[in-house]
Amino acid sequence: MKFLSSEQIDKQKWDAKVLQSDIENVFCYSWYLDAVCDHWGALVEDDYNTIVPIPYTNKLGVKQVIQPPFTRELDIFGKGFQWSDVLTELKSNFKSIVFRNSSDQIANNATERTHQYLDLENIKYSTNANRLIKKAQVYLYENGTHPKRLIDLFKGTAWTKIDSISEDDLNKLENLMSAGLKNGQGELIEVYDNGILIAAGYFLLDKKRVTYLKGASTDEGKKGGAMFGLMDVAIQKYKQSGYQTFDFGGSDVENVANFYKKFGASDRSYYNYSIENLPLWFKLLKKLKG
Repeated sequence: MKFLSSEQIDKQKWDAKVLQSDIENVFCYSWYLDAVCDHWGALVEDDYNTIVPIPYTNKLGVKQVIQPPFTRELDIFGKGFQWSDVLTELKSNFKSIVFRNSSDQIANNATERTHQYLDLENIKYSTNANRLIKKAQVYLYENGTHPKRLIDLFKGTAWTKIDSISEDDLNKLENLMSAGLKNGQGELIEVYDNGILIAAGYFLLDKKRVTYLKGASTDEGKKGGAMFGLMDVAIQKYKQSGYQTFDFGGSDVENVANFYKKFGASDRSYYNYSIENLPLWFKLLKKLKG
């Protein structure tokens, strides 16, 4: 295997490999990584027969593998090497390695996380969800073409309560949504009440899986069940289009997970890995900066 920078990667061959794989991981397409990563490269073997993306930062000469914003997991596509080979290769060039994957057997420090998904052949809404969906039938639902509307809505509502998403992250999110719309792997659904935008959600499309990326609602929209209506519109639309899995993107936050479970969603585990060998001076600098 050899390491290639994103500039050296043949994006057409890369995306073809991800598309042809049985693995459904929209986060690993080149257009997705280009949007959310400051730097990324890959370990590649035998003319893209086996690939794994390597997102990273390079601060003060210290290179660290990261799990990029708005992604859940990284995967190996192909059978030419395993995660043990990947970690051996990375440890010689990176002082910190952080990533997530569906397997709990990659290293001995796996930390379990959960996300929620819905089998679109087995939809079973709760009584509460059905009531709010019915209440939200008065709204207008339509496809959007301007991701900035969702970004602005998010900034004015949920963003103030979330410390983990920076202004730079939001710029990346807007670029990501624009790229998805452009290449047909993303859709924006907006909810209007008398011409006023009260909720919106963005959905990623890959093979037979739909993944909910980000959404937001005004307080008025929440009271009127707009997010319940939005999710129902999306679920019904994508089921009729032949998709098999509705991936809620997931959350370890109990209230958010419970919202998804009102649509019949189930939990799925995935695992966080962190392997650190940072120099002492860098650790102290990080601590000083908070």
